[in-house]
Amino acid sequence: MGRYADYARIAFKQLMRKKGRIILTALGIAIGVAALVGIVSLGEGIRSQSIDMIKEQSDLTFIEVTPDIRDGTVIPLTDSKVKALSGIPGIVTAVPAVKASFATTRQTYLGIVGMESGGFEELLEPEYSSGGPYDGKGIVLGHDIEEKLRRNEGLREGDDLTVLIRDYGESGAPEDRTEVFAVNGVLGERDDEFDNLVLMDIDTLMEIKGYGDSYDLVYVRVDSPDNVLEVAESIKKMGLGVSGAFEEIESVNKLMDTVILVLSFFTGVSLIIGALMIVNTMVISVFERTREIGITMAVGASRKDVIFLILLECLYLGIIGGIIGDILGIGLSAGINIVGKPFIISQLGEGFSSFYDSDITLITGWLLLEGLVIAVILSVLSGIYPALKAANLNPVDAIRAGR
Repeated sequence: MGRYADYARIAFKQLMRKKGRIILTALGIAIGVAALVGIVSLGEGIRSQSIDMIKEQSDLTFIEVTPDIRDGTVIPLTDSKVKALSGIPGIVTAVPAVKASFATTRQTYLGIVGMESGGFEELLEPEYSSGGPYDGKGIVLGHDIEEKLRRNEGLREGDDLTVLIRDYGESGAPEDRTEVFAVNGVLGERDDEFDNLVLMDIDTLMEIKGYGDSYDLVYVRVDSPDNVLEVAESIKKMGLGVSGAFEEIESVNKLMDTVILVLSFFTGVSLIIGALMIVNTMVISVFERTREIGITMAVGASRKDVIFLILLECLYLGIIGGIIGDILGIGLSAGINIVGKPFIISQLGEGFSSFYDSDITLITGWLLLEGLVIAVILSVLSGIYPALKAANLNPVDAIRAGR
């Protein structure tokens, strides 16, 4: 341990002999780190803000599961699939449903969803603007479809709804029949697909349409927005289709990953330039200390000792450059927030106006640590060539050359 402490002390003392040169060299790698921290913080900031906005505006924990389709053949959703879905960690409830479409006698289109009433209540915890849950042949109207029926067809509270159901006879010719449903209730406005749907008991709908024992889809409720992506991935592994507001988060992640990757490529150029500066500085340093290195080797230092000492100097350079780069990166991030935020938000559009209330960049401890680690790794790698060059010196020739 004492030996390595001596190495660290000697390397640091050697580095401090040329303070001005070392600071300039460290700045070369620091500028690359600062650019990297600034750009990644901007990308992560926009990603974080976008995801928060999606979480506020969407029901992230609600997922729609659709059947598997293989070679054009639909694999039906059955009770065994629903049971398997219910067993996935993070899923609170899984409610099977069937879909159909009817029309009123005045040809107003009605999208119908049938599911078990208790499951619907547990799944969506609905609020009713009038009436209550459906049962038997009773139905519940979504907010928008009720308004449409009231405006276009004069439907009033307490009226039953008569619909046309189209079947196809043995000849394939369409045959319409009528069914009358009691309107049990009307949903309050939800700002989702259920505003335009008519809801009814799944057994009633399956009997009316003559469905078998399979379902069109399964609605799933996840316990937390933080778990929704993991749950969606588990469902996909079962070969089933999934859709929901979480797809917006996936799109944002893909977009920002691409943007950060492209911009990081350009910052990588400045990091490479910084690394070349370190190579140049250390090669000059080895040249200037040829005699000193020769004497060191003549009195017993091994090639490994010389390599270790040179790489230690590069390690110090990387730490200095990384720290300065992180500090400059924090300043760059603050500058983006103060100067660049209005411009960036104006380019993103009105939908991102909520970004005005908070920072558009996001600096994290991990980001600063990554900047420091990148600077250290690049610096040490840059020191390999000068270190080998120094270690391969012949002690006698080195002492003579240095006279």
